[in-house]
Amino acid sequence: MNSFLCLLLVRFEALEAELNALDAATGDGDHGITMVKGLRAAVAAENPAKAFRMASGGASGSLFSVLIGALASVIDRSSDLDDTLQDAAHRIGQLGQAKAGDKTLLDALIPAASVGSNADAAARAAREGWLATKDMAARRGRTKYVEGAGVGHLDAGARSVAEILEAFAQWQKDQ
Repeated sequence: MNSFLCLLLVRFEALEAELNALDAATGDGDHGITMVKGLRAAVAAENPAKAFRMASGGASGSLFSVLIGALASVIDRSSDLDDTLQDAAHRIGQLGQAKAGDKTLLDALIPAASVGSNADAAARAAREGWLATKDMAARRGRTKYVEGAGVGHLDAGARSVAEILEAFAQWQKDQ
């Protein structure tokens, strides 16, 4: 798990400013900072999901810690990718009281969970889901309060899901 988290941290350190800019268009502009802070803690922890949640804080910390924990169980070989992503999407939906089409991270995660256990296919589906958020009107989160409910802007959380799953697919190939 640690090698995956290190790969993820390097990726998100490079994306930090871009994620902040995406988030600034529809939120408070700190999504990249939050992800990097959480990943730095996760890399050094025995329980990465809990460390991510505690270090990153806020709603996104709780939501992304579910995905981090889910991928940890796949890496530990205690679960299959598709079942794990489906469970993570369900749990995140309950926590955030959101569903597909609400312009949230679920718009990348739900399509990824629906393609089976192929990590490359999940990553592609997540990226397509993220790109589809541009035309969505937000129904959850801070974005629903901005002018036009964020239509015309891509969702930062969905982008992070796509990046996490692309990194996971790359990590699996390298193993």
